[in-house]
Amino acid sequence: MTSFIRPNRFGNGFLDSSSGAPFVPMGANYFDPKTGWAPKIWAEYDHERVARQLGQMSAAGLNSIRVFLDVMTLNPKKGQYSEIGFIKVDDMVRIASQNGIRIIFSGPNFWHGLPEHRRGDMYADPAQTDQICALWQVLAARYGHEPTIMTWDLFNEPMVGWPRQRDASFSQARLAKWQQYARAAGFTPGDDLLAIEPAADKDIWCEYVRFQESLAEDWTKIQCEALRSAGARQMISVGLIQWSIPILLPANLGYGGFRPQKISKYLDYMSIHFYPILMNNQAGIAPELQVQRAYLQVVTRAAYIQGKPLVLEEFGWKGGKAVPGETRVWPQEHQTMWGSTLIDATRDVCCGWLNWGYADAADPHADISAASGLWTEDEQLKHWGKRFSQYARQFTAEPPTYAPARTHWEVNRFDFLYGHQGHPALDWLAGKLNTEPSDSVEVVFTD
Repeated sequence: MTSFIRPNRFGNGFLDSSSGAPFVPMGANYFDPKTGWAPKIWAEYDHERVARQLGQMSAAGLNSIRVFLDVMTLNPKKGQYSEIGFIKVDDMVRIASQNGIRIIFSGPNFWHGLPEHRRGDMYADPAQTDQICALWQVLAARYGHEPTIMTWDLFNEPMVGWPRQRDASFSQARLAKWQQYARAAGFTPGDDLLAIEPAADKDIWCEYVRFQESLAEDWTKIQCEALRSAGARQMISVGLIQWSIPILLPANLGYGGFRPQKISKYLDYMSIHFYPILMNNQAGIAPELQVQRAYLQVVTRAAYIQGKPLVLEEFGWKGGKAVPGETRVWPQEHQTMWGSTLIDATRDVCCGWLNWGYADAADPHADISAASGLWTEDEQLKHWGKRFSQYARQFTAEPPTYAPARTHWEVNRFDFLYGHQGHPALDWLAGKLNTEPSDSVEVVFTD
């Protein structure tokens, strides 16, 4: 490969920078399904298996993979970088290039363990930010001119996080930054971050949300500058978790601070992840298809920024095998039902899709990953894999085009979040659909 992938001039898709041909990322999050959970992508790296599996994806018409880089593999100690680890990355890049597959490198993450020098608050502690940027600069110096690498994805599902009682050693660096921020905003913050709950004074509570967003924005900006200053020519994005769009926030989580409108100015395109959150898990997804479809559209529409292509970088559902903690085995066609619904519901706002994952994870301790692959754990193409391959070939010939939603609901995000005690559920969205049915919806979040 000799050319980079770039956003097109309209900012609603991608193209090959040399030929000008449209490029629609269609692929999977890649890990070898038989290397444990979490997958030991690099500790158990096997050239022959990687070559075979990427060859399967290429033969099926797929053109992209997303792969988690790993801190322990590449940067086991402060200031120390492992040539053995980088040689494995070199090999995967070569294999992908030979198969016509572009790589989105995500992370570096911690699936192989958390090194001592990376223990700390990565959003508020300058020492941690320095460590992140130092590794990015090493990566950019080595691979910055490699067009097989399509994107540097800053981190998988970052969340600044909300202080909770179990966070007994909550970051002193974050507390100091919050106090500085709050005083500048005219508040007396106090020393107890755990008191900032939905029951607290609304003005202070809302200001803490803005503080989270300021940390997320700075974190994004600093890393992008580090990559560019070291010579990275590839695109930059960040894989946002669906909680970045505050239409639903589970009870054990708070708002994470990564607001697309705040961070988009530093990124080449936007990336979002989505999985259905069922109101009745026992009944399966079919009875909730309408509300889950609407939930998906709300998330993707809110992650879309005009002029920035949007990729659904992780998605999936289960089929053909029981997942840990469940006894019922949904047929493979159940997975295809959701996958087809998802693509059809987002093809007028997204311009790329990466399934989670390449194949079903074999480890009995895996999560939904045990049944969400395009291939089985024994590398047999699944029902959904065949259908996804058809989508890939279709979009290569005729790329999807953007169209606005037909139904718009305006919501003040602070009133909405505060009114739901910081944890909105799907009841609100289900109620709106009952009174105003639509198959094309967008929630416009205002301040």
